[in-house]
Amino acid sequence: MIVAIIPAKGESSRLANKNMAQVNAKPMIYYSIEYVKQSKLVDEIYISTDSDAIADYAKSQDVKVIRRGAELSGDAPIVEVYYHALNSLDNPNIDIVAGIQPDHPDRRVELDKALTYLLEKKYDELLTVDGAGSTNGSLKIMKAKLLRERTFVKVATMMDDCTNIHHLDDLKQAEKNLA
Repeated sequence: MIVAIIPAKGESSRLANKNMAQVNAKPMIYYSIEYVKQSKLVDEIYISTDSDAIADYAKSQDVKVIRRGAELSGDAPIVEVYYHALNSLDNPNIDIVAGIQPDHPDRRVELDKALTYLLEKKYDELLTVDGAGSTNGSLKIMKAKLLRERTFVKVATMMDDCTNIHHLDDLKQAEKNLA
């Protein structure tokens, strides 16, 4: 079983209400939800959030919500958010967790392509990188067993030179890319 977790906190230190910021007249989180909905391999989609507004929006999009506390907001390590989500689901049938960061609305790599690559090559984890080879957080796909145990051995990267939104200029660049 493959689940997608979209971690969407309510507040951001650099761009207020970033995950609900409008990108081409839609909340930024919309693009991650639609991205996952295009997958034929993902069985369930969840939003992990501390925000009532984001939870309400997720539900309006027929996406399930995992509530998280303040200790997993702010600058909490993202792997801890995924770990919490996986443990909250408490489903031993989950094999793969696809972490989909909402602040990358203009992804260029299809989710099913990334999932297939991880599965066929038997990697433990797949991370996306930008054109310079730096991890950009767009995708973090992990074997659930290893996330539960907090161990990763065989990691792959895949280039997705999408916009990582931290500031208003980044948001405007993503809008241009989506046009």
